Amino acid sequence: MPAHDRPFPIAKRVPLADIDAAVCARLGPARVPGNAQPAAFNRQVAMYLAKHVGGWSTTKIGKFYNGRDHSTVCHSIRRVESIREQNPELDALLSGLGHELRDQTAKFEDQANPPGAAEAPALRPDEQFLDSLADRIVDRLLARIGGQADAGLAVRRPDVRF
Repeated sequence: MPAHDRPFPIAKRVPLADIDAAVCARLGPARVPGNAQPAAFNRQVAMYLAKHVGGWSTTKIGKFYNGRDHSTVCHSIRRVESIREQNPELDALLSGLGHELRDQTAKFEDQANPPGAAEAPALRPDEQFLDSLADRIVDRLLARIGGQADAGLAVRRPDVRF
């Protein structure tokens, strides 16, 4: 998803624990074993917010949620996006949670950096960009592999090396 299509601008990375706590407060627990409802849906919502509000990679989100695979996270994000388009109540909930999380992070950022304080030097190049790029590459590869499987073609291509 290009940066201009993101539902929420990403400023500073929101901790996964904060995202999980916000979802748990509104919907119920999300970090539970198994796939029973409503915890599975709550987890999908939290994964969506972790990606779009927190800016986390699908791999890191999956590890946080009981070691789930990044493809499970990608599926969750796509599912929530699909439901969000059809359900205005979910859209309002996600918008509210997104703004709440960004406001909370901005408040902590303001407290950590009072006006006039020297800014901390950046430690690394844009790590968020690299995570986003890796996620887009993985998503694109999965889409290609999925498209080949749907067409009845072999999933493995001998001319492509990883």
